[in-house]
Amino acid sequence: MRILLASTSGAGHFGPLVAFGAACRRAGHDVQVAAPRSFEPAVRRTGYRYWPCADVADDALAAIHAEIAAARPDEQNRLTGRIVADLAPRAILPGMLAAIDEWQPDLILRDVAEFGSYVAAELRCIPQFQVLIGLDKFNELMITMAAPLLAPLRESVGLSPDPGGDRLRAIPALSMVPEIFEEPGIPRPAGIHRYRETIDIVVPDDDQLIYVTFGTVSSAIPSAAVAFRTVVEALADVPARLLVTTGDNGDLVDGPSFPPNVRIEKWVPQATALHGAAAMVCHGGMGTVLGALAAGVPLVVVPQFADHPDNAARVAALGAGIRVGTDGMSGPVDASAVRAATERVLSEPAFRTAAHKVAAEIVAMPPTDAVVELFDNR
Repeated sequence: MRILLASTSGAGHFGPLVAFGAACRRAGHDVQVAAPRSFEPAVRRTGYRYWPCADVADDALAAIHAEIAAARPDEQNRLTGRIVADLAPRAILPGMLAAIDEWQPDLILRDVAEFGSYVAAELRCIPQFQVLIGLDKFNELMITMAAPLLAPLRESVGLSPDPGGDRLRAIPALSMVPEIFEEPGIPRPAGIHRYRETIDIVVPDDDQLIYVTFGTVSSAIPSAAVAFRTVVEALADVPARLLVTTGDNGDLVDGPSFPPNVRIEKWVPQATALHGAAAMVCHGGMGTVLGALAAGVPLVVVPQFADHPDNAARVAALGAGIRVGTDGMSGPVDASAVRAATERVLSEPAFRTAAHKVAAEIVAMPPTDAVVELFDNR
């Protein structure tokens, strides 16, 4: 079987796709990735064959980012939605169609936020599965936001507009979020299949290691980049080793230098970065949070935008870490609060015990290799 992985340019979105793609390759299937050109280095790093697709034009992206920066907080998510469900799908659709027409995949496995392949799959009558990147609640909000914005593009290529999102909701979904992490009282959508990667539980080093990351997207956004630097500076003189990853587009070179206990890298595989970690300090992206919890590593979460506040709230509710601040729009990060929270997570065993409880729930889920049977029986 030929399986096309369709990704946006976010590593947190790409990670779950890679997990399922690896399971397919282990089963002998042929796998290729189609993604924006800006994301090519990340795809190449995983060893997958890469099909180039267009990014949103720089001038269009700059214009809408300027609108976002000037907008009220309640308008910023709506404007961000225009990028995800209007500008990006229009840009990437020709490349996705070319990949389908030339490579002839049997199945498309798409990042839930990559909507160009969603339209392309319908146009070419290719079965598709969507890989969720967050809480069930967040994914329903995404469909509600995206469907009306996608309607004009669908109509322009001859598909029914579907402004209510019924077509999106009908697509079977794969999730790596365990039930225990889902928000209580939220209805569970039908058609979601939950899986886990094989991850070893971390045993912390004697000389404590703190892994600090704001992912690959947040650390390159100006407001979040400022918060990221504040976090690193707040922890630089904690008596521990700090491993800091900035992402390909992030930068901590400019500004004050850091002491020898602080190691800064563009990118390190998450499992490697977490090896021996006593705590993770992060922005609250779902892939980052789940990576820590699957390894039994407690967290300090400094949420910035999108689903980060919800993910941070779930970490705190489960006792697996501490949330610092509300979101990136609520003002500067409180450096002293970040430091105090990190010292608590390092010194109080209850946080690691709670993280291990979530890890046990994840271990009980079926492995990603089981997804192949689902694809075979589609």
